[in-house]
Amino acid sequence: MPAYVYMQLASEDEIKKAFKGGDDDGDDTLSVSEAVNAVEKLSGRSLDEDVIKAACDSVGVPTSREMDFDEFVQVISHLESKNNL
Repeated sequence: MPAYVYMQLASEDEIKKAFKGGDDDGDDTLSVSEAVNAVEKLSGRSLDEDVIKAACDSVGVPTSREMDFDEFVQVISHLESKNNL
C-alpha cells in the first residue's frame, strides 16, 4: 500500500503504455533513465533525472534499483500533484 495517495490525472492505460514504451530492455521495470523516457511518452514533457529521483525519494521508491509498474504509478501521481506533468 503506497504511503502517499494522489489524484491521478493520467489513466492507468496511458501509464501502462508509457511504462512499456519506456522499458527499453523489456524487463518490466524502469531505471531512472527509462522512467525519464516513459514520462516523456506519457506527458510530452522532458524532465531530467534529478526530478525523477526527487519524486522517487518523496514516495519512498529507491533509486538504487529499478522500479516496477506500481512504483512508477506512485512517481507519476507525485509528479502530477506537483504540477510537473
